[in-house]
Amino acid sequence: MKVEEIKVIFESEDIEKSKKEIGDIFYEFGATGLKIEEPMTHKNALDFYKNEKDFLMVDHAISAYFPLNFYAEKRRKAIIKAFEEKFLDREDIIYTIDFYDYDEEDYQNSWKKYFYTQKISNRFVVKPTWRDYEPLENELVIEIDPGRAFGTGTHPTTSLCIKLMEENINEKDRVIDVGTGSGILMIAAEKLGAKEIIGTDIDPMAIEVAKENLQLNKVSLEKAKAYAGDLISVVKEDKFDVVVANILADVLLILLKDISKVVKKGGLIIFSGIIEDKLEEMKKAIKEEGLEILEVKEDKEWRAILMRA
Repeated sequence: MKVEEIKVIFESEDIEKSKKEIGDIFYEFGATGLKIEEPMTHKNALDFYKNEKDFLMVDHAISAYFPLNFYAEKRRKAIIKAFEEKFLDREDIIYTIDFYDYDEEDYQNSWKKYFYTQKISNRFVVKPTWRDYEPLENELVIEIDPGRAFGTGTHPTTSLCIKLMEENINEKDRVIDVGTGSGILMIAAEKLGAKEIIGTDIDPMAIEVAKENLQLNKVSLEKAKAYAGDLISVVKEDKFDVVVANILADVLLILLKDISKVVKKGGLIIFSGIIEDKLEEMKKAIKEEGLEILEVKEDKEWRAILMRA
């Protein structure tokens, strides 16, 4: 099967606003993930670029990927029309749309050359399995093979969550990761010394990927266990010292009441995945649930909240 990349290169007076608007259009057409490229004005020491000219960009770009099937031509026209309706009469953004075809195997491997070791918090480094990295003193390395879905660990929502975990999890804690996805937060909890970690996800494929990543990072599947299912059916009457959830705000609002039931009195809850526009609604719901907000961290348009039960 062939895959089509639809790439929007743009410049805007408000980059973050335009990124969200472009992403929303792609998501409306069924995109399950986006590749975001940004101009680079300096080198990251962890990137190991060999040829600066090959990597330095001058424009922002967002790509979405779709199957190249009988619907592709109709989809192209519909996406072009959607962008014209959104941006044609706007003076705050200029853009172009490009289309590229890949064989599925080439597509699955082409992105690897752009995925580098990245430090995402004070101590944690995310390293793709095919790259070498010698950790500095006190650094904790998470190995990821992002060829599967459910995230690479470098998104701001993940780094915000891990920063709060890094500051608040200790060796006595029992931790549960709600909506574990790739399992990266379970791995982080284990490396921080948590004595027991549970991960839950309603998607059985996510649990399969999480278990693979746990094994890749030499995490004992006795100490860290991942289960498919909703929070209540998996946990039942169990209680935890720390609950972490990196999910979109609308889902967190739905899960808030159930999550507050599985944390011990005086225990901590860490929410991430909250877009700035949803922060006040989330804070209001948290206070109505009787939880104490201790800290809010931010990174661009994303927010993470630390609270106490």
